[in-house]
Amino acid sequence: MRLFNTGIISLDTQLGGGFPSGKLILILEEPGTGGEIFTFHISIEGIKKGEKVLYVTTDYPEQEVIESLKLYFNFESNDNLEVLDLFTPRTTSLLEEGDVRSFIKSTRRDYLSEIKYRLNRGNHDRVIINNLTYFLMNYSFEEVNSFLGDLNLLAKVKDSLIIMLMTKDMFDKKIETAIKHQSGGVIELTLKEMENEIQRRLKVIKLERYVVPKNILRYEITDKGISMESLMRVM
Repeated sequence: MRLFNTGIISLDTQLGGGFPSGKLILILEEPGTGGEIFTFHISIEGIKKGEKVLYVTTDYPEQEVIESLKLYFNFESNDNLEVLDLFTPRTTSLLEEGDVRSFIKSTRRDYLSEIKYRLNRGNHDRVIINNLTYFLMNYSFEEVNSFLGDLNLLAKVKDSLIIMLMTKDMFDKKIETAIKHQSGGVIELTLKEMENEIQRRLKVIKLERYVVPKNILRYEITDKGISMESLMRVM
């Protein structure tokens, strides 16, 4: 079993060195908590180590992903990063046909199939899916649930790490619980108002075959990405 560190020292310490391979990890975020910045850290750390990274983007074009990596990490183009852009085809269709709903309906199965095809044929160490929310909004839950089952198997067979980002409290609690069940690990990012400031907090809800850390971590979003306090328990 390999460990995939995040590059965020306090979080890696909590995780005993990083996320274990063969896992499907869910990052469940409240809006404003910077979940995608966590995915940038995980991607950059893999690239630094010479690992193959697949970044699937549903809400932004490839160029915006690259620009964000440059903004926070002074990223330079690297062959170890592959971006699967599922956003641009939808915007192109909207501009050309004016009927994006029909386009999504006719091609949506291809998006899930393409991800699985890339994972089957590729040799990726780290896979980021940003964002699972898109699929839950445009596919039936049965399709998404089956897709997650396939991802679970692929992570184990490929001995890789798959990270999924999802917006918290957007869907029925039964759906959210089912996705947590499918995931080998669950990280929750939340906001809390404290007097005259907003605090961002991270807690590990689940990590299969690991003792789940008790500590809740506070963090800030800076121009260098995530800045996390030393280990502490937030009461």
